Amino acid sequence: MSKALDDLFETIARDDLRIPTLKPRGRDALDFHEVGVLSVKDALARAYAAGCDATAKRLFASISILKGDRP
Repeated sequence: MSKALDDLFETIARDDLRIPTLKPRGRDALDFHEVGVLSVKDALARAYAAGCDATAKRLFASISILKGDRP
């Protein structure tokens, strides 16, 4: 997985799920978290939106290149 994607997941986990890190810490008390369904929904919506944005940027870049524009 890319560093940018890891960073995005860490940010979503921290901001939306209140999980301080996604790195395993070797203790159930630190590695398992109880989160509300609305927080999970918000995190999924944010990840989906990030994927849509990334796809739109790639599509726009490919269209620009096909038209002869330089990004």
